[in-house]
Amino acid sequence: MVSGKPSNNKTSKFGKINNIFLILLCLSLVFLGKLDLIAARNLKAFMSDFLAPITFLFNKPVKEIASVLEDVKSATSLREENIRFKSQIRRLNVWKSKTESQELELLELRELLKVIPKKNNQIITGRIFTAAGGIFANTVLINVGEKDGIVIGQPAISSLGLVGYVINVGISSSRILLIIDINAMIPIYLTDSNWPAVTQGQNGELLKIRFLSSEAKPLEGEVLETSGHGGQLPSGINVGRIVRSFSGNYYVKPTVNFQKLTYVSIITNFNSKYSSKNNFNGFAPLQKPMPTIGLKGINSSGTRNSESLKN
Repeated sequence: MVSGKPSNNKTSKFGKINNIFLILLCLSLVFLGKLDLIAARNLKAFMSDFLAPITFLFNKPVKEIASVLEDVKSATSLREENIRFKSQIRRLNVWKSKTESQELELLELRELLKVIPKKNNQIITGRIFTAAGGIFANTVLINVGEKDGIVIGQPAISSLGLVGYVINVGISSSRILLIIDINAMIPIYLTDSNWPAVTQGQNGELLKIRFLSSEAKPLEGEVLETSGHGGQLPSGINVGRIVRSFSGNYYVKPTVNFQKLTYVSIITNFNSKYSSKNNFNGFAPLQKPMPTIGLKGINSSGTRNSESLKN
């Protein structure tokens, strides 16, 4: 009978040796991995240092070529832009010559019709103190007044057109009634069809057209200018353009943006027919009707008695 103990001892010794070998192998692999990582890092740094000058030498001509190409592209763009500008200058010169010709013709016609003014407009420009709009009236206050030659009734304008007219004057300030105020009524005419009318403010962005003939046919976008009727304002000042509402009614959109007004110019050499140091409410005073002869009756002799009726 054979005993099993020697066989077990051999197996146990073989297992221990195998375990030790595996542990040493793992440690060797870890050590080699560390060495491999350090070596790879050092090799990468060496290659970077070695290739840096070569890369610089190759990149320099490439950058120079890119810069040359960019300059060529920029020169081509500038050439095209120069050609476009020359074309625009030629068109502007043509328009300028046409405008000068038309201006000379217009001046000649005005001189022929004796409507050209003998003196140019004299203006005083003031800065606005208050914002446009209010609960009761749309007025603005400016920092020029009686000492600057401002008189009630004089028109106030901006670079875009009519702003309003002076309704109150102090020593160093003046109040202007804006054309968007409901109390402001401006005699105007339609520049395309020459129909006269009157605009009235609505305390809003648009003006109402009043007293326009039923035969008139306004055009959307048509320009309106002051007509000068009644002597309240000079003629030829831009007021606005005609716009059409969804309901089909025509209104006037002022050319002036009253929310962005900063400076206003007063035409000081125009004295309104209604200029006065008395209170001025913005309207032309009503004219008293001429006395008329009316029939009163027949007297006893059969002749008619008449008397002057004054309304």
